[in-house]
Amino acid sequence: MHRKRILGLASVSLALAVAVVALEGCGGGGGPLIQPPGTGTPSPSSRFTELLPAAQKDATYVGTEQCARCHGAGSKQAGAEPVAVAWSKTKHAQVNVGCEQCHGPGSKHVAAPSKENILTYPNSASSVVCAQCHGTIAAQYEQSGHAEAVETVIEEAETNPNVYGKTCFRCHSAPFRAQMVDSKLTYGQSRDAIDAGIQAMSADSIVEIAHATHESASCVSCHDPHRQTGNLTWQGKEVQLRRAVLNTDTTDVAPGAPAKQHTTFNQICASCHNGRGGNPSDASLNAGTVRVNFHYSNQYNMLMGITGVEEQSGPVVRNTAHATAPGQCSHCHVANARHTFTVSYDTGCSPCHTAADAAARAQATKSQVEQGLLALRSRLQAWAQEQFGDPDLWDYTSYIQALGKTPPNQASVPIEVKRARHNYRFILNDKSMGIHNPAYTRYLLEVANANLDRLGVGAGSRAANLSPATRRAILEADLQRAKEAHRRGAE
Repeated sequence: MHRKRILGLASVSLALAVAVVALEGCGGGGGPLIQPPGTGTPSPSSRFTELLPAAQKDATYVGTEQCARCHGAGSKQAGAEPVAVAWSKTKHAQVNVGCEQCHGPGSKHVAAPSKENILTYPNSASSVVCAQCHGTIAAQYEQSGHAEAVETVIEEAETNPNVYGKTCFRCHSAPFRAQMVDSKLTYGQSRDAIDAGIQAMSADSIVEIAHATHESASCVSCHDPHRQTGNLTWQGKEVQLRRAVLNTDTTDVAPGAPAKQHTTFNQICASCHNGRGGNPSDASLNAGTVRVNFHYSNQYNMLMGITGVEEQSGPVVRNTAHATAPGQCSHCHVANARHTFTVSYDTGCSPCHTAADAAARAQATKSQVEQGLLALRSRLQAWAQEQFGDPDLWDYTSYIQALGKTPPNQASVPIEVKRARHNYRFILNDKSMGIHNPAYTRYLLEVANANLDRLGVGAGSRAANLSPATRRAILEADLQRAKEAHRRGAE
């Protein structure tokens, strides 16, 4: 069912791209509902009207003033300014984009207020709502990984909502995060209160959100549609960001940090792109041998130089200029409001680098790190071949099983190998191949190799003899095997 859902999303991406010309600048979308007069905004797109609940389909527009009677100054919303009051101070209000442009016509809701006759969570968290006006950005977003729902996560949440839904959905479901985490933070709820609310959710309510999850992160995962937040871009613009673009305090994502902490971390990207409490201690490495003990999205941890296995002696270069650059992640990945989140050397790396300099440095760093990872991998394979007669038996047990093989008793795997494989996977999962933090990446490779030196493991094969495409294919296969192991573990 969900595979069909994702394929469907891929097909509508083209439709959205075609519609961009009409939508950009609120120039028109076409839809069956009667638009309120005088706003200058488009009539609803057909994709938008599909989001509306059945009881709202034949509703008519009543105007923002009607909405403000309940959601305005007299409404009870502890911890934050009433939504209609906050909205009145936004750019949306200045250009006459009111409640019904995003929530649909309100006549039925005004007559008998109910969630069944107005567009609200979970469907209101869809990027389709914003795409009615923000066409160019929406087309870019559709090319990003954020626009895709991770099928495995949705299936896990449906089959075991009390475990996977209450944890994974905090980052992997745009409507869940908007409704159960971000909106609660807006109204001043504490982390403990938010976590308690999530833990109290029924299995049925989580499954309902799972059915409505078509995007891992949508516009409202990063932007508050109702209010100015004071979280400015690194250029000083107010774009209603939910979190700060820069945060160098790593306490909330430190080893062992619980979900209620790292998913509410005040950094716009790192509240999801962190290692989820991963722990490099020997005790944790000995206790957790089925899979890595950090999440697959450990980019912020790498950026800040934490959570890899380190040596007790010797200096550690934790981070470089990338960690303290204005805007951190957004400086490079959202340059010029680029919402594919890919890095363009000419804009993402300026003013620190010219495009040519950035490209040359990136290529050199990636090549060096790829070769370093493959050399480390070769040494781990050599150790496993000597110890167990099979070069694949150095890895985590579920990753070995994904190859159709039986893993060895992990008590027979020395801590030096466990440290080395932790750093191998930590660098691999970051996926930047050293770009996020070249110094820390090289350091983790050195530590991993030093541990294998203590076991007398010989030098690895020279990866420099492999083509770049071959190197990347080997590393990508290791990444995919970990994902396959996770999928099998959820069955």
